Parts: sequence; structure tokens; C-alpha cells
Amino acid sequence: MSHDFLLILAAACYLTAALLLCVSIRKQSPDWGKVSLAFTVAGTLAHATAQYSHWFGYGVADASLSHLLSLCALVVMLLLITSAITRPALYAAGLVALPIAAGVLLLEWVLPEGNLPLKEASPGIAIHLVSSVLAFGLLSIAGVYAFFVFFIDHFLKRHHLTSLVRSLPPLEVLEDLLFKTIAAGFSFLTISLLSGIMFINDIFAQHLVHKTILSIMAWLVFGIMLWGRWRYGWRGSLAVRLTLAGVVLLILSYFGSKLVLEMILGRSWQS
Repeated sequence: MSHDFLLILAAACYLTAALLLCVSIRKQSPDWGKVSLAFTVAGTLAHATAQYSHWFGYGVADASLSHLLSLCALVVMLLLITSAITRPALYAAGLVALPIAAGVLLLEWVLPEGNLPLKEASPGIAIHLVSSVLAFGLLSIAGVYAFFVFFIDHFLKRHHLTSLVRSLPPLEVLEDLLFKTIAAGFSFLTISLLSGIMFINDIFAQHLVHKTILSIMAWLVFGIMLWGRWRYGWRGSLAVRLTLAGVVLLILSYFGSKLVLEMILGRSWQS
């Protein structure tokens, strides 16, 4: 099966699973939930096969943003499935995660091939590149989850339970997936920083000081939040604020530095 067909198949399975999960939550029917989980597993298998064919197929792996975001979506789906196996109630978070994953897959299908073939990079730089984008992708998805956590928490505190709020996953379920996604993204961000220190020759000559400082600040924010969650059970609005602060720092690091260097200073990090 072709890579594009697998992407469409996986996206269709994810959207079907999200619809069935919505029915399951509205009707309080575990049977519909099981059918939804089956579609999620089928979609994840198709998604994983597409990723395998892309990275390890006959062609040269392209590490463009759309392909790496697709890899991030696959990690999120694996987190969702493993969470559902250990605690079935956590599968309700798929109501948010599944449409996001489907959207990422359709984006990968629509966008043209990028221009970042890994054969042109050394192994060390390839590790840094892939881990950096995986970290950014996962933590950005965590930022979307944080928005939903804020939305649900806001209306729960005001006892304003609209039909939209009732249709969303329980707050504690979404928070659990939020922190698991942050933990995965934090791991890749750690790899990114370590590989950058090891494999980038001269961080000062390559104009990467500000990018590195902002990335380290984001790493500290997410690290402190994970420690606070483990030690003190941080959650709710505090978790949302820290998540969004970390995501903003990453956006400034990844895109702000690129804007300043290339658009304003007319330079590149390679130069």
C-alpha cells in the first residue's frame, strides 16, 4: 500500500473512532467505546506503517515539518492507547486527541514533500534535528490540550455545564494525557539540547545563543512542572499557565530566532 493511501486510511479511522467515542460518551455505552478503540488501534497500525515506509523505505527520508509532526501524532496515539489499556476511562481523552491526529495526517498528505533529506546531514545533526522537531511538535500538541483543560476548568468552576462542556472528556482524564505528552516532549527536548551541545561546532559563530537560551528556559519550565506534578500534584490553571509559558518560549526559540536571523539580520544558523 502507498504512503498516501495509508495516511488517508489512518485519518479516516481516527475520525471514525472520534465519532464513535462521542456516541459512547453521550449514550454512556462501553460497547461503542470498545468499537471506537478498535478503530483507533487500526488507524495507529496504518499510521505506523506509513511512518515506517517513509523513514525506512526505498526513498530518502525527508525530515520536513509535516512528516515530523505526523511522527508526533503517532506518539500521541500510542500514549492514548497504552493509557486506555491501563485505565479505560482515560480513553475519553481521544475526543480531543483523535481529531488532532487526523488533522496532522491530512496536513502531511496535502503538503508537498519538503527539502530536508537526512542523507545531507551528519548522524549527530540528524539526531538534533529530529529530536528538536519532535519535542516542538509534542509540546505544541500539549499546548492544545492545555487550552481544553483551561476551557473545561473555567466552566466547571463557574458551574456552567453547557452541552459542549458535557461532551468533552473529564478534566482529570485530559490532564493525565496532557502530562504524558509533556513528559514525552520533555524527553525529546532533553535529547535535542544534549545533541546540540555535542554536535554543533560553534554555538556563538552560528548565531544560536538566543535560540539555545530560550530552549533551556523552556526545558526548565517543563521540568519544573513535571517535578511539581510528581511532588505536589500540580494541576488545573497552574499546569495550563506553565504549559503555555513553555510553549511560548519554544515558539520564540524555533521561529522567533529564525525570523530575526533570516528576515532581519539576513543570516542563517549554518553560516
